[in-house]
Amino acid sequence: MSIPTGARAARNLLAASFATLLLVAPAISQDKVELTYWNWAPHIDEVVAIWNEQNPDIHVTVSRAAAAGEIVQKLSAAHTAGNPPDVTNVTYQDLPALVVNGLVADMTAEMAPNKGQIAPVAWNLVTFGDTTWATPQGTSPMMLFYRKDLLAELGIEPPKTWEAFAEAAKAVRAADSTKYLTHFASSDPGTFAALTHQVGAQWWALNGDQWTVDINSEPAKQVAQYWQDLVAEDAVASMQTFSPEWGAAIANGTLLGFISAVWAPPLIENLAPDTKGQWGVVPLPRWSEGTGAELAGGVTGGSATAVSALSKHPEEAKKFAIWITNNEEALSAYVRLMNIWPARLEARKLPQLQEAPTFIPDAANFYQMAAEIDADTPSISWGPNVSMAFDVYRNAMGDAVQNKSGFAEVLDAVQKAAFDDMTNQGYTVAEGQ
Repeated sequence: MSIPTGARAARNLLAASFATLLLVAPAISQDKVELTYWNWAPHIDEVVAIWNEQNPDIHVTVSRAAAAGEIVQKLSAAHTAGNPPDVTNVTYQDLPALVVNGLVADMTAEMAPNKGQIAPVAWNLVTFGDTTWATPQGTSPMMLFYRKDLLAELGIEPPKTWEAFAEAAKAVRAADSTKYLTHFASSDPGTFAALTHQVGAQWWALNGDQWTVDINSEPAKQVAQYWQDLVAEDAVASMQTFSPEWGAAIANGTLLGFISAVWAPPLIENLAPDTKGQWGVVPLPRWSEGTGAELAGGVTGGSATAVSALSKHPEEAKKFAIWITNNEEALSAYVRLMNIWPARLEARKLPQLQEAPTFIPDAANFYQMAAEIDADTPSISWGPNVSMAFDVYRNAMGDAVQNKSGFAEVLDAVQKAAFDDMTNQGYTVAEGQ
């Protein structure tokens, strides 16, 4: 991975510090190893409790010191202060920033035996070149969740193509002006990026030491134009995902659909528990032709577990990181408590993944569908400045949605900002052709 001069120096310094720590480790070793684990997920304490019961010599303490969107900033600060956690959860999109800043340890040797058991789309999110920097937790097969009772009342079938999706969105508005098929959120660049992955867009790519930034590709702009047309025609709502307004609209039937991923059922259940059994699910619509007809969706969300480059107990930290993302008992708890779709292929045979989610009891093939979507999801890479680029997107797309125009120009603005930022930081970087 190409690392700018400043960051390379910092990483070398960290590596030297790390080596020093290794040399002095015997002098400070104790019979019982204490590890700190940063993770923001609910119920994670219950998964870690299984480890602690089975490993009395390596005790792990969960800390919620950083939320998902804060991990780069707070982990950097902790490293500077000399007190980072031993192990941390990290979103896939933030992992490159941790790598180039020397914050996480190389896990290539420890993860090598697991490669054949990890879904390729997840493996490629934690591996850059020949180096693996984390152990993946799950993947994010994209789906369209919809109110099957309300769509049936309107005589509208769940769409299988994006062309049919646009027609269905307009038909919902024509039949009942108080309802929308779904919404387009200006504050959700991750989902928008995933929608462009489906047509072959690769916002960042790494080849050797050469980064390519290609956010405003023509296929991505076509997706932007598609959503601009729907917003301009008031065929989709424009509220923000996870806002109180959005939650109320899901609960009261104003929104009839939700573009999301495999983990959505408990989220919807939390918002609208009285609608249990009234939701259906289909794969994300595909385009009628081209790459978008071949691919099932993109990469949205998801996280991995990484080990701090400054951990005083790297061997034990790596052992725990691999356990919590690959052990059958740990993943069984993860699935039961947090509804993940594991990256480890063998874990997809767990009994609870052979049944429909309790909130969507009619979806008997739910997890089989997830596996099929995963197989048709492209491998992508995130870049080292995703957070900055996503901030530019949110600001520009907010204005574009308000003006109902300029969606494609938003991608031009994000492209320029991301490319200029990487150039200024000293990366070897090119723009997409």
